[in-house]
Amino acid sequence: MLINRKETSRRRGVVLVLVAACLLTLLLFACLAVDVGYICALTAEQQNNADASALSGASGLQDEDWREAFNRSINTLELNQIPQGFSSLHDQIIEFGWWNPADNTFNLAEDLEDAFAIRVRAARNDTQLFFAGLAGIMETDVWREAVSIGSKPCGGIWGLEGITAGSISTDSFDSTVESYDQATAGHKGNLCSARGITVEGSFEVDGAVMTGFGYPLVVNGVAGQITGLTTSSIRDVEAPPAEFGDVANTNNNGAITLTDGGTSPWMHDGWDLKVTSDNLTLPGGTYYFDSISLSGGATITLAGPVVLYVAGEINATGGALLNMTQNPSDLTIISSGESVKLAGGVDFHGSILAPYAEVKLTGNAHYYGALVARYIKLGGDFSAHVDESLPLSRAWLTPPAPTLVK
Repeated sequence: MLINRKETSRRRGVVLVLVAACLLTLLLFACLAVDVGYICALTAEQQNNADASALSGASGLQDEDWREAFNRSINTLELNQIPQGFSSLHDQIIEFGWWNPADNTFNLAEDLEDAFAIRVRAARNDTQLFFAGLAGIMETDVWREAVSIGSKPCGGIWGLEGITAGSISTDSFDSTVESYDQATAGHKGNLCSARGITVEGSFEVDGAVMTGFGYPLVVNGVAGQITGLTTSSIRDVEAPPAEFGDVANTNNNGAITLTDGGTSPWMHDGWDLKVTSDNLTLPGGTYYFDSISLSGGATITLAGPVVLYVAGEINATGGALLNMTQNPSDLTIISSGESVKLAGGVDFHGSILAPYAEVKLTGNAHYYGALVARYIKLGGDFSAHVDESLPLSRAWLTPPAPTLVK
C-alpha cells in the first residue's frame, strides 16, 4: 500500500506537537515539585524555629519573668533565622498564657505574671518562589507554631501526691529577720503539689498555688484569693530523700530521762517513744525513734534546737510537740514512716519532711514552718505561716525541663 508523503509529514507534525505538550507539562510539574519541596523545607525550618523558641522562652518562665522569657524566645528566633538567610523578627508572634491539658488548648493570660505557657508563631512571610510565577504566584507565607510550658519553682507546703483541706489560709515570714507578725507577713505562703488540691471551705493563699500538670485545683467552699501564681508542675515529683545516715547509732537518746511524772517514756525494748498524760522534756540535740505516740494530752517539750529522726509512725493526736523557742528552725522532723498525725489545737513551730507519709493535721492550730509529705490532709481551719528561711520552704525542687505540648 502506498502512503502519501504529505500524510506522513502531517502525522509527524502532530507527534511533535504532542511531545512538546508533554514535555511542557512535565516541565511544569517539575517546576511545581521544586517549589512544593522548597515550601516543605521552609515549613520544617519554621517548625524547628518555633519549637526552639518556645522551649527557650519557657525556660525564662521558670525564672518567673515573662520579659526574660520574651527576650530568650526572640533571640532564639533571630539566631536561627540568620543562617537560614532571612531576618523578619517583626513577623514573629510570641504570646503568653496557660495550657489546658483537658482539651489541649492555649489560653492567653490576663496577667502576664501568671503565665506558665508560651506560644510562638515562627513565620517567613513574602517568600519568593522559583517557578510558581508561571502560574501567577510570585511569593508565599510560611509559618508554624509551637506551645511550651515551663513549671515554676515552688516551696512551702508540699503534698507530693495531693492536698485536701477544710479551710486554709497561708502567708509567710522570715524567722531570721523577725518573729511572725500578720501586719508584716510575706507573700510566699505557697501551696504545692504534683497532683490535685481540693479545699472544702474558705481558701486564702497569700502566695502561689501549683498543681500537677493535668490535675485540678478544686475549691468547693467560699472561693477566696490567690495572690501569687497559679501554675502547673509535672505529674510526678521526686521528693528530697529522708536520709538517716548513722543516726540510729549515733544520737542523743542517752540524754532522755524520765517524764515529769517519773515514768519511762520507752514503750518497748527499742526506740518507741510513748508519753501518756504527762510531759517529757528533750534537751537540744539529735534523736532517733522507731515511733512516737502521745495520748491523753501528753506533751514533749523541746528545750533547745532539736532534730527528730522517726523511722515509723508519729501519732500526736492526743498531745503536742512544744517548741519552747517558737523558732521553726529549732525543730526539724525527718520521717521515713507512712503516717504522721498531729492535733491538739497547739501551734506547731518547725519543719516536717515525710516524703513517704500521709500527714494529717487537725485542729485549729497555726503551723509555722514548712512541710513536705507524700499526701497532706488538713482538717478544721488550717493556717500555715511558711518560714522562708527554712530549706524546705525554698524551691528545693528543680523545675522540670520546659516541655513542648504542641
